[in-house]
Amino acid sequence: MKKIEIFELVEEPKEKRTTLKRFIVNFIIIFIVVFLSFYEFPYYISKPGGLDNINNRIEIENAKEAQGSINLTYVSELKGTLPLLLLAYLIPDWDIVSKEEENIGTLDYDTMLIREKELLKQSYMDSIKYAYEKAHKKVIVTKENCYVAYVDEKTKSDFKVGDQLIEIDGVNINKLDDFINVTANKKSGDSSKVVVLNNKKKYTRQAEYYADSDGRPIIGIGIASEYELETDPKYKFTYSKNEYGPSGGLMIALAVYNSLTEQDITAGKKIAGTGTLDSSGNVGLVGGIEYKLKGANKNHADVFLVPFGENYDEAMKIKKKNNYKIEIVGVKTFDEALEYLEKNLQK
Repeated sequence: MKKIEIFELVEEPKEKRTTLKRFIVNFIIIFIVVFLSFYEFPYYISKPGGLDNINNRIEIENAKEAQGSINLTYVSELKGTLPLLLLAYLIPDWDIVSKEEENIGTLDYDTMLIREKELLKQSYMDSIKYAYEKAHKKVIVTKENCYVAYVDEKTKSDFKVGDQLIEIDGVNINKLDDFINVTANKKSGDSSKVVVLNNKKKYTRQAEYYADSDGRPIIGIGIASEYELETDPKYKFTYSKNEYGPSGGLMIALAVYNSLTEQDITAGKKIAGTGTLDSSGNVGLVGGIEYKLKGANKNHADVFLVPFGENYDEAMKIKKKNNYKIEIVGVKTFDEALEYLEKNLQK
């Protein structure tokens, strides 16, 4: 005997179906909104930054307390999410920049950030070393770690930005001179084996030499050095994870120098500025002047130190256009910046 079950198809109430559809549609809309709110488009937003008091970043043994402050200025960069991109269209001081615009040759945006982080570390160590020397205090380089900061698009080698150079042709690289001494006698067409460290893993790179525009044999990389220093008095410096580039060199050197000497060059003022600094004390041009000046003005800085030349001219145009009261001082060297602070702010 077979049992036959009979099912009656009952239509779902229209009101219930409408509620279900509405729930599904709302869920999809919410999912899309949340996804677009966090999805990063290939853009970032540049906007005026703030001031970063260097005294909060560096501790020097037995240093006197400054009455004023010496501050880094910076450009704030925001991720290119949809809400922020829409805001950038409405806020005059916010600019949308394609990541591709920041590419250098074959260097993509993310790799560029690695490069800029290495340049920042070298810049800060160079500046601290320079300040100690200028203040006639003990400073000795105990170790020099060398990193690949740039790879030329014409290179025939397989280096990566961020590679730490460990060994070349069997010679340990403890300082930049070790690398230079080995490569100095090479000819175009020669090759070297270079052991590097990248993300805690060792690799062997094959370096092939070729002639540059002046006929000199090169392997097509730029190198940044990160020092370990022995100083008296001792110091401790704190890096920020979100800062890049060498443009804070001048201000770092001024702040360290001020902590090592008797005269307080701040004279109770809020001093801001920007500019690279080389080993001879020369101040170099930087980018983002508009954002840095606007940030300094917004945060009520009394003085804005800026590299003389294009950067100074741009800063003066912005000051005039916006009727800023901040004092803008163009400098070519550390000594010029120091002389201005020693003479003009002490009145």
